[in-house]
Amino acid sequence: MKRVLIVLFLILISPIVNAQAENYNDVQYVEMILKINSSIGIDYLDDDYKIDYIKGDLSFFPGNDDRQTVISLTPFSSPEANVQQTDGEIVYTWSDGLERSINYGYEAKIKVENDVARIEEKIKFPLTKLDSVVLEYTQPSEFIDINSKIEKKANEIVGTEDDLYSVAFKLAKWTNENIEYNLTTLTAEVVQPSSWVLENGEGVCDELTNLFISLLRSIGVPARFVSGMVYSNVNYEWGTHGWAEVYFPGKGWVPFDVTFGEYGWLDPSHIKLKTDVDSGSPTAKYSWKSSGIDIDIGQLDIDTNLVGTGPKEPGAVEIEVIPLKSTASFGSYIPVEVKLKNIKSSYFAPKIVVTKAPGLTEPNVKSILLKPKEEKSLYWIAEIPRADADYTYTTTFEVNSMYGESAEGIIKYGDRFESYSKDWAESFVSTQLDREKKNTLSEIDIMCSADRELYYSGDEAVVTCDLFNKDADNIEFNMCFQDSCEKIKIGSGETINKTKSFDVDEGIRIPIIMENNEKVKYYYVNLNVIPIPEVKISNLEPEEIDYKGSVEISFDISSNTDIKNLVITFDFDERTYDTFKSNEVKTVTIHTFGSQLLNDLKFEVSYEDKLGKKYVEQKALHVNVVNVPWYGGILSWFIGLF
Repeated sequence: MKRVLIVLFLILISPIVNAQAENYNDVQYVEMILKINSSIGIDYLDDDYKIDYIKGDLSFFPGNDDRQTVISLTPFSSPEANVQQTDGEIVYTWSDGLERSINYGYEAKIKVENDVARIEEKIKFPLTKLDSVVLEYTQPSEFIDINSKIEKKANEIVGTEDDLYSVAFKLAKWTNENIEYNLTTLTAEVVQPSSWVLENGEGVCDELTNLFISLLRSIGVPARFVSGMVYSNVNYEWGTHGWAEVYFPGKGWVPFDVTFGEYGWLDPSHIKLKTDVDSGSPTAKYSWKSSGIDIDIGQLDIDTNLVGTGPKEPGAVEIEVIPLKSTASFGSYIPVEVKLKNIKSSYFAPKIVVTKAPGLTEPNVKSILLKPKEEKSLYWIAEIPRADADYTYTTTFEVNSMYGESAEGIIKYGDRFESYSKDWAESFVSTQLDREKKNTLSEIDIMCSADRELYYSGDEAVVTCDLFNKDADNIEFNMCFQDSCEKIKIGSGETINKTKSFDVDEGIRIPIIMENNEKVKYYYVNLNVIPIPEVKISNLEPEEIDYKGSVEISFDISSNTDIKNLVITFDFDERTYDTFKSNEVKTVTIHTFGSQLLNDLKFEVSYEDKLGKKYVEQKALHVNVVNVPWYGGILSWFIGLF
């Protein structure tokens, strides 16, 4: 049965075609203009009124910290006010010259850096010594309350963890994954306390943040509520938002946005305007001393506009996508490892999103905490669809990080490949997650290599591993080449050699796992397969020519893989290309006579693949020659005899 290879991309999250940015995660900084204004209406009840003063204390304004710089801040008011600014508020005071309306506010230019909190070493948990100035942030408040259920849940999530960053990460991740963000509930209009949110399992950004802070405070970790502005691609605009800051002794306040899944890092569209013990405190307070008038307080109107961005952020994590199986039958389930390496010298918690896949058995977004320079893996299970049995399909599994780094892996599927069940895939992932809890089998040094750098599809590859026991004791463990395992016993100071053969159809990365009850170690070998080159000829122009006179004919030439020393030989001409890339399309133009094309355009194509293997093909393009005289066919037949 003839099988035709076609390419199929199933997209889980496709970028919206829009002039607005999806986010500003991958730029080094963002500069914004923030304008806040409000009004105070004055209703004069009688002619004998008296106004000693009207005062507005605005606490919703930007300040400077490690990631945010206020370039300028200019208060304004009409009529003119006496304006005093402190660290916590801008105070506007009016005492005379007042009419029926007061307008006031400020305009600020702010630069926000894209920076990860620099926590480079482990901070032990539980916290035993705290500065007195942060003790209030460990106590319950009106909306950030604490009860026995909250305390029990926090201890259940944290378990025996003794690293403060891991504690904060686990609580943030649990809140993000288990509390539904729901704008349709009454929490969208009235802030509910943390106890209500835990009981009902839903809320908006303030409620999710409140619960996260309550969980932290219940186990003695200081945390505070932050309110400000943030950019969202829902409506492509800035809006009010709430997140948290967690206190790390010796380091200060570290941001955690539970709603956005940003833990220890905030994208630079976050503008910090206010911090507080609770989420319910007002953004502005008003007072006045008067008689014979009524005061009507207007709402705060907030307008945020982007004015500039920095260059691209260099990134923080290296990503590799490794499907466990490179081929599978329709309806199979394939575990996919997303291997991550933190290239920073500080803790980092990247959010990873699967952007292309044939199908998934779980949500496409996951977060993971990486210690400085640490390597870890996330796992998804790709669900292979059913399709036409006459075809072989190729699908891409692609992931992106919040900084924009991306990687992909390829899975081929069709009726002729082996089938893998969901139970098998889930068992594999479960085993891998259990292995991550083990320490590294550092007593064994391993070095593996393949017998060749490149293979053709259908070749046999031989992988050889040298293992050396540098420990003082004998060591026993299981050694697995992919799914094939055997027991190994290696004496102190001993070196042993192990080999394994693989039939290769597609390029694949072979995991080599050494494991006992307490420890595990990984090694990977790449088996790189080059496809058989296929030179394609297409887009002949013109398709019809006149027998008499000279003609110009062109066609496109392309290849499914990189080739070299490509030579196209005609009876009357030749074209040569030293290198030819797989993504190239070249147009070949030739000049000849219509009479020479009566038996089609015939030529020879010769080339070499990456390994230097030579190929020669005879090709032809049919050309419709018109206005052929009676002798033309005879002449063509006669020439064809030779």
